[in-house]
Amino acid sequence: MDRSSPVTKLRQAFHTPRGYVYTAAFVTSAIRYVLILTLFPQYNATERLFFASLSFFFILLMWEVIHAFNQYLNRILPFESGVLRRFLIQTGCCLVVMVIIHTVFMNQFDRYYKDYFTPQFARAIKVASYFLDVLVVLAVNTAFFGFYFFGQWKKNLIEKETWAKERALLHQERISAQYDNLRNQLNPHFLFNSLSSLDGLIDDDPALARQFLQQLSKVFRYVLQHKDREQVPLETELSFIKNYISLLQTRFNGELQIECQISEESRDRQIVPVTLQILIENAIKHNVVSEARPLVIRLTTEDDYLTVSNPIQRKKQVATSNGLGLQNLQHLYGFLSKKPVLIEDNGVTFAVRVPLLE
Repeated sequence: MDRSSPVTKLRQAFHTPRGYVYTAAFVTSAIRYVLILTLFPQYNATERLFFASLSFFFILLMWEVIHAFNQYLNRILPFESGVLRRFLIQTGCCLVVMVIIHTVFMNQFDRYYKDYFTPQFARAIKVASYFLDVLVVLAVNTAFFGFYFFGQWKKNLIEKETWAKERALLHQERISAQYDNLRNQLNPHFLFNSLSSLDGLIDDDPALARQFLQQLSKVFRYVLQHKDREQVPLETELSFIKNYISLLQTRFNGELQIECQISEESRDRQIVPVTLQILIENAIKHNVVSEARPLVIRLTTEDDYLTVSNPIQRKKQVATSNGLGLQNLQHLYGFLSKKPVLIEDNGVTFAVRVPLLE
């Protein structure tokens, strides 16, 4: 139900092209009444009111004719087909109609000119009237085009703002999806390899198998506890990664080494949950880990960055690698920090530097 007040409805009605024209017609008629009163005292009050009203209704008539013609041209000759051609055709036709209507009015009221003015002065007034009405037609048509271009500008502006908002929303949704994917990520291969290692330990070393299972349960408990959090303290992430590293070292029989050199002041800073697991797993996925070539992964902090680095020992083939893991991580931290994720590869050492969050 529309509960707008009458004043609001009236204000809205006037804030339209028709409302502006009606207002202009009233003002023009009032000015004409004053001019007649001042310059032509021979007219009585009734005649002055008649000519002022005539001026008012003439402007309204021209507006309605032009408005109807404009609507018709919108269907057969839209602005998009050629603005200049449309303007010339619409204005030219309206001028022809105006001359016809004006001439009819002049013939009907010609006696007023003969009774009150000399022939020369009456002719001058008629020419001035034609000129004034031409200005009215040009002004009305210009107003139509002005309203059209203003409407198009406003429409384009709204569409641009809407498009920008939709693009930002889609970008945020895409980043959020990547964020959820990364935050909740535990590679199925990691789970498969961990269960395979557990299966091998059950018969060979039940005590170590039990310890391995406890570490595995702690890893999954951490992921479940922090799956809805955007950030965690680095100290919390390091506590989690100790359990994860224990699993890896059991699995690789000491062929994997993790060196952790984290400054005390950095431990209260924030990072995205499971970031370290993703980076360590990325290093293992792409590099050889063997007794002959043990892999050393270093965790360090410097200049508000957490760095995970390793010597390059590339595998000949990398299973299930789509190359998007680090790219998604860059997008994710780009959503949370002004500082970028830096990826450094000098041919000897590979390093990923992740900004520490506030």
